Amino acid sequence: MQKQVQNEEYSSADIREAERLLCPAVRVQGLEKSFFHFGEGTFRIKDISFTLERGYMLGLIGRNGAGKSTLLRMIMQTLPRKKGLIEIGGYDVATHTAEAKKLIGYVGEDFHFLSNDTLRENGRVLGLFYPEFDMHRYTELLNYFELGAEKVAGRLSKGETTKAQLAFALAHKPELLLLDEPTGGLDPVVRREFLNVLQSELIDERMSIIFSTHITEDLDKVADYVAMIEKGTLLFFESKEELMERLTKETGERLSLKQLMVRLCKEDK
Repeated sequence: MQKQVQNEEYSSADIREAERLLCPAVRVQGLEKSFFHFGEGTFRIKDISFTLERGYMLGLIGRNGAGKSTLLRMIMQTLPRKKGLIEIGGYDVATHTAEAKKLIGYVGEDFHFLSNDTLRENGRVLGLFYPEFDMHRYTELLNYFELGAEKVAGRLSKGETTKAQLAFALAHKPELLLLDEPTGGLDPVVRREFLNVLQSELIDERMSIIFSTHITEDLDKVADYVAMIEKGTLLFFESKEELMERLTKETGERLSLKQLMVRLCKEDK
């Protein structure tokens, strides 16, 4: 009888998890935030809403200071929101903060390795915070990026640190990967390897990626959706192909994402 009850509990838990995996990777609704920058005045994130389903990459574009990094920090909960809803993999971050955070991978300036320890030791220690962390996968990715596991984290170049961060982020099997200007310090060959890894990770349709970058040529190659932020406002969120088709009809020419961003910024001025 006890075994039957346990089996029923396991079955119920499996059903709940299967239902959760049907939820979008991230859903943002009515997100708002305002704060004061000394010498610059008040900056506001204004009523941002979008949903990104699993298995897709969103390219987040906008000029410096437009609010891209602020939005990512709010999704990660390192910057509290004033109002609005954020759900990660079906978890409301307001009521299931710990569960939601474990589903997020991050590559950017806000991530810090233990600078005096090797990459292997960083994986062993920091990986304890993530139940799904796979040490074998971590070292496999370090090798792919030609980073020895015995390298000391504090002695890595900017490009090497970015690659090590991606290896760590993917090793804990996130359902939402946030990339904040990740390819800025990488040479073209390594950038191509970086993008290839990202595309391969989307194949099983469990994870989605938000890729914030000013190198729009990368997004031309890999993004499924494109969103642009200007002065804290979401100007659009569209599939890349639909966006390009619409703009071609409106302008009579096929614009790259870089040309689009330059044109919209000029129009705003």
